[in-house]
Amino acid sequence: MKTLARNQLVWIDPLAWAQIEDRAWDAEAHDILAHWRADRLPLVVCRQRAETAGEQICLGLPAPPQWSRRRLALTVDLSVITASGVFPSLLQVAQANHWGQAALDLSQALAAQGVQTHVYGSHGWQFLTELPYLHVASDIDLSLRVTEFEAASQVVHLLETAQLHWRVDGEIVFSEGQAVAWRELQKLLTGQTSQVMVKDRHSIRLAALAEVRMFGRSAQSADPGTALTLS
Repeated sequence: MKTLARNQLVWIDPLAWAQIEDRAWDAEAHDILAHWRADRLPLVVCRQRAETAGEQICLGLPAPPQWSRRRLALTVDLSVITASGVFPSLLQVAQANHWGQAALDLSQALAAQGVQTHVYGSHGWQFLTELPYLHVASDIDLSLRVTEFEAASQVVHLLETAQLHWRVDGEIVFSEGQAVAWRELQKLLTGQTSQVMVKDRHSIRLAALAEVRMFGRSAQSADPGTALTLS
């Protein structure tokens, strides 16, 4: 059985691409799919629909502005996945784009806390595909993987004091896969709200502070880069 985490990247085999392209798409979607296949670009694991069969997985393909920021939803058999991976790290993207010392300091501070930090969203996809995704108001979307609530609180403090050129957005992901937007967690911690939206591989729901404090208590940290397992 294969297990893949939400927001994980996957690559599929050429035959699967051919079968996908044979479906009834419009001209724009065909262009997007042809480019992804030709350049061997990844797809991303998204929230799984309830009706998805056990041996299938829901994937997403968010195209850049040249294709109207089109988002394609795909469902494939797990057997066609040939590899998995993660979005680039904050350090990789910061160095590639010359974001300066503040970004490097943030990356180092997060790493010192044991936080695995990856860049998804427009910055992440532009890094992966070398296609122009960014616009003047693009945020830095960070996926910050922590083991427990105390570490999440430290992450919030580091992010609210960071002085980067781009606005920092994104989510804190606990070891069992629950994800909370870090700005929403900040509001929860300061009493500005009583609940936050929690996302995982299968659902979106609201949770109060007492529940969020328990996230990560019943599971050990797992590296999303090795979340593909076979048995």
